[in-house]
Amino acid sequence: MITLADVERRLGDVGEALNRSTGGQALCRLDGSATTAKELEGRMAVLLELRRALRRDPGADLTAIDERWRRDLVQRQEAQASRAWIAYLSGGVTELDVLARL
Repeated sequence: MITLADVERRLGDVGEALNRSTGGQALCRLDGSATTAKELEGRMAVLLELRRALRRDPGADLTAIDERWRRDLVQRQEAQASRAWIAYLSGGVTELDVLARL
């Protein structure tokens, strides 16, 4: 079960990696070719979504969030979306997998 403490810890780790990846540059300033940064951005996005859910309800069932991220990734892949979209959603799904193993 994913806990708020797990999410907070991962936010710190991923936030540091994102900052290193971008050199502190604002995400809105990155172009779509920065796939490592987009992947890390996706990881941060899913962590922030999980944190909001767990703050509202510490025992929240996070299955819907997991399923939506995975479904969105498959849909974007099938639609041949940009590399940036795929990297962003892949990052979120990767982070969900990391949390599931904790």
